[in-house]
Amino acid sequence: MNLVQLKDVELFRSLPDSTLNKLLEQCQTVVLKPGETLFKDGDPGHHMYAVLDGRLTIFKEDQEIAQINSGKVFGEMAIIESKNRSATVQAADQTTLMEITKPQFDSLLASNEQFLFSLLTTLSERSRGNISDLAMGYKKKEAQEKISVHLLRILDDSPNEIYIIDSSNHRFVRGNSLALNNLGYDKDEITECTLFDVVKNLTPAAFRALSLPLLNNGNSFATFQGIHKRKDGTEYNSEIRFKLLQKDTVPLYVAMAIDKTERLLMEERLETLAYFDPVTNLPNIALAKDRLGVSISQADRREKLIAVIIVNIVNYKSISHSLDPHTGELLLKDIGKRLEVCLRKEDTVARMEGEDFLLILSGASHQRFITLMAQKISQALEPMFTINNQDFHVRATMGIALYPHDGRDPHSLVKNAQAALWSAKEKDKHSFQYYNPTFLFQSAKKVDMETDLRKALERKEFELHYQPKFDLATGELAGMESLIRWCHPEKGWVPTMEFILAAEENRLIIPIGEWVLQTACQQIKQWQSIGLNPINVAVNLSGHQFNQDNLVQKVEKQVVQSGIDPRCLELELTETILMENSHSAISRLKTLSEFGLRLSIDDFGTGFSSLKYLKDMPIHSLKIDQTFVHEYQQKTNSAIIQAVVSLARNLELQTIAEGVETESQLAFLKETGCDLAQGIMLSPVLSPSDMTRFLQTASSSQSV
Repeated sequence: MNLVQLKDVELFRSLPDSTLNKLLEQCQTVVLKPGETLFKDGDPGHHMYAVLDGRLTIFKEDQEIAQINSGKVFGEMAIIESKNRSATVQAADQTTLMEITKPQFDSLLASNEQFLFSLLTTLSERSRGNISDLAMGYKKKEAQEKISVHLLRILDDSPNEIYIIDSSNHRFVRGNSLALNNLGYDKDEITECTLFDVVKNLTPAAFRALSLPLLNNGNSFATFQGIHKRKDGTEYNSEIRFKLLQKDTVPLYVAMAIDKTERLLMEERLETLAYFDPVTNLPNIALAKDRLGVSISQADRREKLIAVIIVNIVNYKSISHSLDPHTGELLLKDIGKRLEVCLRKEDTVARMEGEDFLLILSGASHQRFITLMAQKISQALEPMFTINNQDFHVRATMGIALYPHDGRDPHSLVKNAQAALWSAKEKDKHSFQYYNPTFLFQSAKKVDMETDLRKALERKEFELHYQPKFDLATGELAGMESLIRWCHPEKGWVPTMEFILAAEENRLIIPIGEWVLQTACQQIKQWQSIGLNPINVAVNLSGHQFNQDNLVQKVEKQVVQSGIDPRCLELELTETILMENSHSAISRLKTLSEFGLRLSIDDFGTGFSSLKYLKDMPIHSLKIDQTFVHEYQQKTNSAIIQAVVSLARNLELQTIAEGVETESQLAFLKETGCDLAQGIMLSPVLSPSDMTRFLQTASSSQSV
């Protein structure tokens, strides 16, 4: 986000650079991927937005009704009227937005009259009226009543006194609510007053001198230091800005008056907005870097370490996409509070953009202390968060950079902590990682991977392979799991976990997952059309996929379009995904189950489960993770497998063991009572053509 981009926005074109620079300092940048939802119909309207780059689509009742292009602003009426959103907005392309909160909007109105006039002009144009209609509205002429009531609301909601003045008699045509309240007049009484009745030290001659340049240049302003006199005779000092509003037979002027006492309070408010995050009330990145600079100067004198820790809430986007914005903001506040409790008074917790928090640990004597603090932070975030009677489990990953080893200035330390965070997310999404110089090289590789993934989608480089599942009691084929594979045109076969993790991080997993679902449904239909029965095909769903508002509709659409029986399709989800937002998960699962789909919990036992919710979920099977199967001879792992089988049997669920590689593993699973199994010993992962041949030769007499 830069000054040039802001000057391309319709509402900001006439604003001075000083105001635009304040916007750059105070407002957040929002970057949306194609298809990502910004807000939904009915969401609270706490923000307005300016489109800096890209394109948005507006939906009403699932129908596209309009598009918003670069340079446009939208969402301001929700702030002005304090109403919820009236439509859903999604990104048509990758889109960059400036997000302006209600406090920032109010402060702009209070501190910059040109912003107010730009807003009035923009909205009057949209309502096919003009500002003159607004000014003459007091005459009650029907033709001039067409102007939108929104414009009057802006005047009345403005945090400054605003007056419209008729130059023929210097009387007030209109005063907004704040002006009437400050002066003590009602709306009829104010029209009987002249400008000179209210502004005690302004004379007709002085006003003529002020207004003459305005007649010659309609875009200019005139400023006057006034003394306002109230109806009761009391006075207050003000700064008044005059502007020509209409240059017809009788010129009209608009005056904005700022109570100097109130202005001081507003400047304090603007200062707060510039250095504190409006959602969590924590310091923002600008203030955090200032504090880090101070800590660096002190650390040099005391020969102490400083730790810069970036805490990323890995699953926040998955959670927030299923919540209204207000609940998501409450969750961020609670996360910030838990982080604050972990630290000392001399340390800092700040909120960066999105789901990242920046921690500064000052004056540490050794690295062991920082490691203990990182562990303490992880433990503090482990218990459930309960907001509006909903339970949420968050997962945090941390990247750590140390002063002076990893950088000697705030910018370098933050950049290197970010690189360490990326490395930690690749290794284990519930861990922390200290910075290593090789991480910057790895981050460059991540950018390349994202580019390659986008090209792979466009060029259709992905393939869907299949691994059979067998009934351990009969040895018969009991279904199969679909597994995505990627053959890069230059690099060859890319390790699955490597590109899946990258796709998860940049949300490309959503279009990739949709391709997998569509391809699996089409393959089932193709097999059935040649007389083969695959029984059922399992498809893995990511957290980003599952938490989409329209997931159910997307799945049902693919099943209906392919013409397959829903019972032929099985959806696999990890327990972590289901527990992140258990209430909405249960509702979604019930709808999918009622449609006829089979549902499984994948990697059961490796995540965070709650038996309270498990009993309410309409699932059909539990998949035992291969790590337990591979090391079943360890007492704890064999006990876990036996416990899962027993739990499933009592809940009338099937159990499926993954990763079976040896005869002894298979024998143990049969003895334990596991229902189904898959793995290299039973069958490798097969290409579509090999799977077709396997189905053709399979018979009920085959055994394991």
